[in-house]
Amino acid sequence: MEHQWYSSDEPSSAPLYAARAVFPYLLIGNVRAANKVMLLFSSKLASTPGLGVQEVSSSSSDLRVYPSLPLLNYLQLLLLAIQRGTADLFKQLKSHYATNIKDVGTWNEPLAQIGEMYFGIKIPSQSNPLMDMMGSFLMGGGGGSGGRGSKNTATPAPAPAID
Repeated sequence: MEHQWYSSDEPSSAPLYAARAVFPYLLIGNVRAANKVMLLFSSKLASTPGLGVQEVSSSSSDLRVYPSLPLLNYLQLLLLAIQRGTADLFKQLKSHYATNIKDVGTWNEPLAQIGEMYFGIKIPSQSNPLMDMMGSFLMGGGGGSGGRGSKNTATPAPAPAID
C-alpha cells in the first residue's frame, strides 16, 4: 500500500513511504516484518522507470542500492545493523546520513528509540528550565536540587492537649 501511495508522489519521497512501514515494526520489536516490508517496497521500487538501482548480493544478504535515494539506502543498512551490528555501527550510520536525516526532520525520535531498543543507547533526557525552576520553588529550593537532600531542621509543634 505504501508503494501505491508513493507512486503518485515525487520519486525522491520513496524513503518517507518506506519508513512509514519500517519504523512502526521496528518500534514494536518485529524486525522480521520490518525486513519483509522493506523487501517488498524495494522490489516494487526497482521496477520504477528512470530510477537507477544496483543489486548487491552476498552469501548472507541481498541489497538494492539506490544512488539517488540515500535515505532508502540508510533504512536498508539500518535493518542490517539491527540484525548484525553494534552500537558503534548504528552511530556511524547515523552520522554518515546525518544531513539527510536532518532534512526529513521527523526521524530523530524513532531513531533514538531504535537506538535504545536495539543498541542500548540511552535517550538523553531533556530538561525543561521552567519546570526545574517551579519544582525547586515548590519543593523548597535546596540549591536547585528540587528539595532533595535538604533537611528540615524545624522542630514539630507539640500536640494540643485534649481535656
